Amino acid sequence: MSDFNQDIENLLNAYDSNWEDYLILRKQFIEKYRLSVDKLEEHLNTAKKALTEIAGGHTVEDAIFNHQLIASEALAEIGGDDE
Repeated sequence: MSDFNQDIENLLNAYDSNWEDYLILRKQFIEKYRLSVDKLEEHLNTAKKALTEIAGGHTVEDAIFNHQLIASEALAEIGGDDE
C-alpha cells in the first residue's frame, strides 16, 4: 500500500475511533502533503520558465544548443535524476 493510501486509512480509522487522534493525524497529513504540492508547484514553475526560454526566436543551430542547455539546467534545478 502506498504511503498516501496508508495515511488516508490511518486518518479514517482515527476519525472512527478517537477524535483527538484524528485531529493530530489530520494536521500531520495536511502538513505532509502540502509540502508535496509546494514541490510540484516549484517543478511546474521551473518547467514553465524553461519552455518560455525555449520558445524564444533563435537560429536552428543556436536553438538546438540552447534547448539542450536549458533542458539540462531545468533538470538540474528540479532534481532530474529523481524517480
